[in-house]
Amino acid sequence: MMVLVWKYLVIIIHTFSYSMPRITSTMTISLPEDLKEFVKKRSRTAHFGTPSDYIRGLIREDLQRLEQERLEIELMKGLKGKGIPMTPAAWKRMRAEAAQIIKSKRP
Repeated sequence: MMVLVWKYLVIIIHTFSYSMPRITSTMTISLPEDLKEFVKKRSRTAHFGTPSDYIRGLIREDLQRLEQERLEIELMKGLKGKGIPMTPAAWKRMRAEAAQIIKSKRP
């Protein structure tokens, strides 16, 4: 029987992606004139429909960046850990946990 030893602590990370609802609300921001003109030009040249679409895109990118940073922190924690033996039973438990998480996310 082969026993794999996993060098890293395996943690299933729940993402915190935010879906953007169709129902929107309004937020007013103040920008200096030069930034306002930049946003208007950038929204056109970057193929965004409106300045609001451009700003929403920036916010989504920031959320993705935050999620990536959180993932990297968790991975570094795992790299610093002792490690756990990955037996067939451990793999089975991990797959079952992942399947449960996926199942709970489905509509």
